Amino acid sequence: MRKLLLWLVMVAAMVAAILGGTAAFLYSRTGEDRLPQQPVQFGGLTLTANGWDWAIPVLGDKVSKTYESPTNLTVQKLGTFTDTIPALTLPEWVTAAEVQITAPDGTVWSGGLTDCNTYTYTQNGAYQIIVTAHHSDSDAPGDPVGWYAYRAGYTMAMNPKVTLSSERAPQGSIVAIQLSGILDGEPTVESDLGDVWFRKTATGYMGYLPVTYNAEGGDHTLQLTCGTLQKEITLTVTRTLYDTVSVPAEEDVGGGEEFRNAIWPLYTTGSSAKLWNGRFEAPSAGAVGLAYGTTQMVDGQRSGQATGLTYAAADGETVTAPQAGNIVFAGTLTLTGGTVVIDHGCGVKSYLYGLETVGVVRGQSVSTGDPLGTAGTSHSLIYELRIGSKSTDPQLALNGSSGLQFREAE
Repeated sequence: MRKLLLWLVMVAAMVAAILGGTAAFLYSRTGEDRLPQQPVQFGGLTLTANGWDWAIPVLGDKVSKTYESPTNLTVQKLGTFTDTIPALTLPEWVTAAEVQITAPDGTVWSGGLTDCNTYTYTQNGAYQIIVTAHHSDSDAPGDPVGWYAYRAGYTMAMNPKVTLSSERAPQGSIVAIQLSGILDGEPTVESDLGDVWFRKTATGYMGYLPVTYNAEGGDHTLQLTCGTLQKEITLTVTRTLYDTVSVPAEEDVGGGEEFRNAIWPLYTTGSSAKLWNGRFEAPSAGAVGLAYGTTQMVDGQRSGQATGLTYAAADGETVTAPQAGNIVFAGTLTLTGGTVVIDHGCGVKSYLYGLETVGVVRGQSVSTGDPLGTAGTSHSLIYELRIGSKSTDPQLALNGSSGLQFREAE
């Protein structure tokens, strides 16, 4: 019995020695290369950590090896940003973060992992950013747990800049107005061409100006105001040669007041967010029988110009959404038959008239190509694309050459 006990003691001692040796070996082999290596970047520049505290598991949750260095007041100098707003890029290992930006006037903004790039710069001058990037993943218990801290200084010197998608705009087009730089207000534009709806972007604002079919040719002055910024911009409108066709006289079915009450209020309301993405798609597979801007003659007399595209849609054909957006009107009107209006945001709306049946309802969200209803023979299928009350040529948006597609990623 005594021999057995002695043997058990020896075995336990050997196991302890082996485990101790293994732990010591693993501990000695656990180096800083186990720590996260992907860098944190700001404005495309790699930030240098000025403090950290990490624990690397060696034997499960029993033994850990720590690496730590107290944070200090050293400020990494990043230089001056003159063209783009610097963005914070956090690598995949970051599971949580605290971000603090101090402006030249001493105001402090704080954010986290999900909103770290939502800060709005309102002044030029010297800034400081402090970032603490954490990693703690319960799904990977063998990962290091801890944080890196960063402190950097930089200067913003971004004067406001206005860019037009085109300085010469043909009748029927849409001109994008991009405003970037350090801005101290929200932009507005006064113009005889139409209203401009602006949306916020990462670098400033983007607005869309309609140049309708009967806009006067020549130079137009756009008066841009944004806080203390006031700027006059010259846009040259060029004339578009539209076709002239003879059309039969249409029967007066009435319904004008009903149409105005239902549709005109939509010209001044809508989402401020951009809901479309990329090129627009034709709502019908039919050929375009009447192009935008075409002058229509009845018995030798001018009766008007086409404010949209008229399709030779097959009876029963499915009519689809030209782009994503929200349905703001869906119903039947005496003047236009089945009518669907899609709000694409920023004042941009698609108006589809002449449907035989309507298969959507107000408040519904649609994606590009979603069915809206069917075409019939009672009315011609007409597609208008308007900003506010001003019609523009849908074909440009269908071709992907509209101002709506200008620098969309911003």
